[in-house]
Order: sequence, then structure tokens, then C-alpha cells
Amino acid sequence: MHAVNLRSILAPVVGAAICFLAAQRPGAALRETPLEHFSARAVSIADNQPEARVDILVNRWSTDDEWTRARTALAEGGPAGLLDTLHHLRQRVGVVLMPGVGASGARARLRLPRNLVFAREIRAKEGRRVILVADQHLGLGESRREARIDRDEFNLLDVRFGPDGTGVGKLTSDTNIRYDKETKMIEMEDYGKRPARLVDVRVEKSDAATTK
Repeated sequence: MHAVNLRSILAPVVGAAICFLAAQRPGAALRETPLEHFSARAVSIADNQPEARVDILVNRWSTDDEWTRARTALAEGGPAGLLDTLHHLRQRVGVVLMPGVGASGARARLRLPRNLVFAREIRAKEGRRVILVADQHLGLGESRREARIDRDEFNLLDVRFGPDGTGVGKLTSDTNIRYDKETKMIEMEDYGKRPARLVDVRVEKSDAATTK
């Protein structure tokens, strides 16, 4: 498919995500295009194989002040305290576009946006890392129907990029997170032991997101 045609088809997806963000933050000024756009493949929990495409749109990185407040909340109240603080900030920083469900009606086939309430990046000699926090269930790797179940939940997505610029994302919704004094960032305690939930994570041009 030619690039011009692809852009004309995909532009509404990003537009819909931006409208979703605007609805979550009344009166907030938003960028016309995301600050950062990542594409990836979710890894199926059932057979550990890459499947549907997932897009992550970061509208802005969380500020130093927001990070300081989040770090303090984590130290004092754990993940519940962290999520409560992020809720009080009332600042959505982006969305994760989950896959639609085929043969289930027009509405179900649409990409499903999930809120991101925190986003920070780390650039070190070991490579780039992106830490994302959602306040909704991210059913990465679950069946598409199960992944669309809407419930409030602390989810931390830790994406680590290799020298080739391709990353792997791992997800946690439990209490096994900690503050790393060296990187000055929150992270999973047992990242190396957890299964990948996103593979082939890549930086995309920020003017389009796929509908596949």
C-alpha cells in the first residue's frame, strides 16, 4: 500500500486517541501528533507467540515534579499509594492502543485506548528504557475479548531497548516494584525472570498508528 494511502487510513486512529486524551483532561492543551510513538507485538499468554500489534502513544513525558511526587508516594504507600497520587495529578500522558476484536461488531473491531498516567525514559550506556504506568488493566497477550475487560488496576510496563533499537516490554500489576537508586527510576524487582509481553518494540513516526 502506498504511504499516502496508508496515512489517510491511519490518521483517524491517532486522531481518535488524541480526542480520547482530550476528553480525559478537559481544557488541557495537546500536541497535534504524539511526542513519541512506539509499535510492538503482544506475546500470547497461551502459546508464547507474537500476535496482534499494539501501539503506544506518548503525548508528553512526566515532569520532574510529577516523578518526585510519584517516587515519594511509592516509598510511603506502595503501588496503591503511587496510583492514588497519579490519579490526583489528573494528567493523562498517553494511551496504549489495544487490538480490536474481529467478527464482533463494528465497535469491538475498533482499537481500544487505555490510559497512561505516567511516562519516563532513561538513556544510559546500557540502552534506552521507557517506564509506563497505566491505571487500567492492560491485557497484553490475553485473548482479545478478555483484554477488553475494563477494570481499574495498577499496571507498570517496563520497555528496554537493545543496541539495534528494538525493545522488549514486560508487565506487572503486583507489588514487585522498587526504586532503583542508580537509574533513579521505578522498575520491576525481577525483570529478568518475567515473560515478555511485548516484543519488536520500535520507535515509529508519530503521525500514524496502524489499525491492524
